[in-house]
Amino acid sequence: MTANEAYPPESKHAEKNKDSIFDNAPLTKTTEPSPPAYTTNPPDITAAFSNLNLGNETAIPGTDECIAHLKLLEAFSLLRENVGCTDRLYGIEDAFVPAGLTEKQEFERLAKIREKRWAIYVTNAVNRFQIYWQKCIQPDAKLITQTELDEEWFLQISEQKTPLSFTKNTLPPLDILMVWHAYMLNPRHFFADCARARKLRFWATGMPWGPVNSAIDNSTFEYNPGNDASKHFVALTGRKWNNLDEPTHLKLACPKCRHDVVVPFTKCNIKKAWAEKSPGETGSGFTERDFFTVCAYCNLPLNHDALRVQKFRGDLEKLILDDCPMPGTFMTLDGIPGRATNFSSASSVRFPNSLLKLGLSFQLLYVTDAKRFIPGTWASIKDVRFVIEGGLKDAVVMNKAMPSSRPRRPRKEEKIAIRRMMSTYWDNSSIFGLDLVGAVIRQCSFVEKMHSIDWIHSPALNATMDRLIQKYERYFQILASHPSQVAVPTLDVDLAWHTHQLSPLSYLQYSVAKTQKLIDHDDKIDERKLSTAFEWTSKTYQKMFNSIYSECTCWYCEAIRESHTSTVSRLFKSSNSSAVKELDSLYQASATGCDIEKMPHISAHNAIRPMTDREKDAAASVRNAELERNYQKACQRARKKGREPPTRDMTYSYWGYPMDMPYYAPYMGYYPYAGGLYISNPGCANFTTGGVGNCCQGACGGGVAAGSCAGGAACGGGAAAPVVVLAEEAVAVEEEEAGEAAAEVGADEEEGDDE
Repeated sequence: MTANEAYPPESKHAEKNKDSIFDNAPLTKTTEPSPPAYTTNPPDITAAFSNLNLGNETAIPGTDECIAHLKLLEAFSLLRENVGCTDRLYGIEDAFVPAGLTEKQEFERLAKIREKRWAIYVTNAVNRFQIYWQKCIQPDAKLITQTELDEEWFLQISEQKTPLSFTKNTLPPLDILMVWHAYMLNPRHFFADCARARKLRFWATGMPWGPVNSAIDNSTFEYNPGNDASKHFVALTGRKWNNLDEPTHLKLACPKCRHDVVVPFTKCNIKKAWAEKSPGETGSGFTERDFFTVCAYCNLPLNHDALRVQKFRGDLEKLILDDCPMPGTFMTLDGIPGRATNFSSASSVRFPNSLLKLGLSFQLLYVTDAKRFIPGTWASIKDVRFVIEGGLKDAVVMNKAMPSSRPRRPRKEEKIAIRRMMSTYWDNSSIFGLDLVGAVIRQCSFVEKMHSIDWIHSPALNATMDRLIQKYERYFQILASHPSQVAVPTLDVDLAWHTHQLSPLSYLQYSVAKTQKLIDHDDKIDERKLSTAFEWTSKTYQKMFNSIYSECTCWYCEAIRESHTSTVSRLFKSSNSSAVKELDSLYQASATGCDIEKMPHISAHNAIRPMTDREKDAAASVRNAELERNYQKACQRARKKGREPPTRDMTYSYWGYPMDMPYYAPYMGYYPYAGGLYISNPGCANFTTGGVGNCCQGACGGGVAAGSCAGGAACGGGAAAPVVVLAEEAVAVEEEEAGEAAAEVGADEEEGDDE
C-alpha cells in the first residue's frame, strides 16, 4: 500500500446538495462502513490548511470549515496565553505570590494570578462586544413588538437569506470575535436575541470563515486582519482596536441620576489581595463578585445586583411602553417561531408578558425604582422573583394576565416561559440573554483541549476531519431517533457540532429538518448527569453503528465501555466485527505510546458542579461507585489480555502548572481553582430549593438554577435543566414536577381539566 492509499479520499461534504442532506436517513442499525481510522502518517503539515475552500453553502460543515475553526481556536488559545502570562497586566504582578508557600501552593497561586488577568480581559471583551453589537451590527434596528410575532415575516424567519458582508478589512478585533464565537455556541439564545433585537442579518451571517481564515497566520496562528480593519473598528465604535490598550476602568450610568460613575476593573492589584485565604477573590472592582461603589452625585449604592435589577426594569419599561416582549418569552419550546393560538406553545411562552404588563407592572416598577432607595439599601432579582411568585398565586392577578371564567393556575408551558425569562437576569446584567463572560470561559476548556490534541498539526488532518464529520452525522441520527434522551458528544463530534453552530441559518435548517426543533447546545451541565448520559450515548452509538464511540483508552472511557460489556459481547460475536478491530487498533496505538491526552474522549467543557442537597450527593456517590466497579473490571480485562491497566494518575494543565484531577470524570475543569475570580462562578449552579438563582416558586419550585437556566436545551427552548441536548419537552416537565414536589408546592400543579 502506498502512502496515498493509506489515506481516505478527500471529504465530499461540501459537494452535497441540500435535498440529499434533508432526506430522512434510516435510524436503525446501519451496515455502512465505519469512518476511516484516525491515522498519523506524514505529509506536509501546513498543506491541509494553506488553501482552504471556504464560503460554500452546505447543510453540514465541510472539512475545510472544521480546519478553519481549528485555526481560530489556536488563535484564541494563543490570545489567552499571552494575556494571562503578561506580568503586571492590570497592575497584577507575579511577585504577589507570598513567601512561605509549598511548591504546589506557589503553582496554584501563580495560576490564579494568570486566571485573574484573563477574567478581567474577558469581562472587558464582553463590554466591547456590547458596543460592537449596538454600533456596528444593524445599528438602526428596533426591538420587535408582540404584534409582529404572528406576522409572516417573523414566522418565516428561518428563511432569512441576506447575511451581512464581511471582508478582511471589516473584521472586528480577536477578543470580540471570541465573544461572538461563544455566543453562537448557545444557538437558542443567539437566535432569540438576534430576533428580539431585529438583527437577523447578523444571525444569518455566521462566522465569516473566508476573511477570518485569511487573517490568521498559518504558521504562528496570530490574528491580524490589517490596519484597515483597525481603522474601521475605531471609527465605528470609538474604542481602541486592542483590548489591552483601553483604560483599566469602566463608566456606568447611575440608574438614579444618570451621571457617569467611573469604576475600576479590579481592586486586587495589591499584594495583600493575594495573601488572603481566598486570593484574588475579595476585591470590589467591576470584574469582581463583591463589586461595590457609590455614585458621587446622588449617593446611590451600586453593585451587581443593582445592575441586574436595572436591566430587568429597562426590559419591563420597553414591554409596558412599546409592547416589546421580555427576553425568553416569544420563541416556542422548540426554539423556533410559532403562531399564537389558544393553548398553543407559542401562546403559552408569551404568558410572562401578560403577567408582567397587565398584572404586576405597578408592583414591579415600584420594587425596581432606584429613586426610592436610600444609601445602604437596594433591590435584587430575588425581590423581583418574590413579586412574581405572589402574582402566580393571586387569582386576581392571574385573571388580569389571562382572563378566564374561573380561577386558574399557570399551565406547565407558561411556567417554563417564566423560567426562561428569569434565567436571563440571574448572574447577568448585560443586554444579552445569557452571561457571555461565563460562556467564553466555559469554551476556553474546549479551546485548550483542541490545542492539546493538536489536530491542526496532524499530517492526517483532512482524514481526521472527514471522520469526525461522519461521526457528527451519526450523532444527529441518535438525537433524531431518541428525542427523549440526553446525548453527549465526544471531542471530535463536538468540534463538528460547534463548527455547524457557527453557521446559524444552516444549523437551524438542518436541525429542524432532522428533529423538528432547534437542538440547543447547553454549555452548563451537571457533571453527574453528563457522565450518565455519556454512558448511554456510548452504548447507543455502538448498537446503532457497530462501532466504538469514544476512541480513547483513558481510565474513564474504559470504565464506560466496561459498563455495557455484556451487550458488546453479544453484539461482537462475529470475528470480522468492525468495532472489535477498532478496539484492537486502539489498544495497539496505546501500547506504542499514544498520548491519552490527544485522544477524542468525552467533551466535558460544559460540565459544572451543582450546589446541591444531600439526596443528590448520595446519588452522585452511587454513580462514582459504579464507575469504580467498572474501572476495576476494565483493569482485570486488560491484565488478562496482557495490557497495562488504564491509569488514573492524571493531571490537568492549568496555566502550565500540573493540577491533580479528581478520580471521576467528566469534571468541571479548573473551576475549583478559578471560579471565585469571576463575577459569577462559570463552573457552578445552585440547584437547591430557594437558592439564589432559582426560579419562581410556582414556576419550577426551585428545582433548577440560574446557571442551568442559561443553557436552555432541556425544556425544548431555553428553560432550565442540567442537560446537554434534550429534544423532548416532556422530560423538562418531568424535572419541573420533581422540583415542585421537593419544594412542597403541589398546589401549583396543573389540574388535568385545565388543559
